[in-house]
Amino acid sequence: MIDFIVSIDAHSDELDGRQCWKIRYPLSTILFLVFVCQLAGIETWKEMEDFIEMNEGLLGDYVDLSVGCPSHDTLERVMSMVNPQFLSDLKVEFEQSADCLSVERLIAIDGKTMRGNGNKHQQPNHIVTAYDGSHQISIGQVCVDEKSNEITAIPRLLRMIDIRKGIVTIDAMGTQTEIVDEIIKGKGDYCLAVKGNQGTLFEDISLYFSDVQLLERLMKKRQHYQTVEKARSQIEIREYWVSYDVKWLSDRHPHWQKLSGIGMTKNTIDRDGVLTVEVRYFIISFKKDVETFASCVRGHWSVESMHWLLDVVYREDHNQTLDKRAAFNLNAIRKLCLYFLKVIQFPKKDLSYRRKQRYISVHLNDYLPQLFGK
Repeated sequence: MIDFIVSIDAHSDELDGRQCWKIRYPLSTILFLVFVCQLAGIETWKEMEDFIEMNEGLLGDYVDLSVGCPSHDTLERVMSMVNPQFLSDLKVEFEQSADCLSVERLIAIDGKTMRGNGNKHQQPNHIVTAYDGSHQISIGQVCVDEKSNEITAIPRLLRMIDIRKGIVTIDAMGTQTEIVDEIIKGKGDYCLAVKGNQGTLFEDISLYFSDVQLLERLMKKRQHYQTVEKARSQIEIREYWVSYDVKWLSDRHPHWQKLSGIGMTKNTIDRDGVLTVEVRYFIISFKKDVETFASCVRGHWSVESMHWLLDVVYREDHNQTLDKRAAFNLNAIRKLCLYFLKVIQFPKKDLSYRRKQRYISVHLNDYLPQLFGK
């Protein structure tokens, strides 16, 4: 299932920054061991060393440990020397071969700061991730340059991944004409949030949807959708409107390629009689039913959920790996582990991620064959 890890030595010239005469452990061995440790929820480098030693006999069936188990220093040092771009490219190849391109996908893009990677001498890694919410798998990531921001990183990420048959969602920061150009060039579609930073575009859309009669016409044309949810002592009503009568907008803003429609969402929260209302606006490049628009808006939070899991399951913000390469590579491996924790079969249903990790750590001999086929 993850042959790319054990066959990664074919790319060692591009990936491995070590001097060949000093290598005791092939790169595939180190990556395999780190991957298994992360899958089992082992957090620190010293704990990884202990876990590998306790399972030396079993792990030795998959990789060569005849010279003994690598120390925690070796694990961290090698991970800091792995070329992160090539590792990320190989990870993208695997993830995009995971039967994810046969159907239309929702690709949510967002950034997260690895707070434990920073100190008074350096800024922490800020990593922008493309997440396929339909299949619950990360499909690519880039690290934002220290003197830059997500706006410059997102086009690099879009060029790395295959966005065909995909609808890309980004928050308002990423609603830029250059980013739209990259999405269209990659033969994807977009559903992008619009706020005040887009100036007259925001003003035109908000004014358009302020027409009550227009909203009523959209409702009659079934271009309105509503859900009602009750949870946490509150009632939340989510309403969605979409309009494809946007030639006037395209004429006023010709730089937005393939602008096919605009949407509005209105979230009304009733908490013990106290109402809170939030209205948001979007530009879209497709002409589909309003339920698809609603799915795009709601689905964008899948990448936020994944970022939350990195903190809850892997305590990423507390991990003190300061080397930027090692931290970036660990982040990529953890995202892959989250996917496998979803698909691995466990004896009980509805286990939390942490409980799944405990099952794997205690019964490693039962779960490695599911991944590596032995």
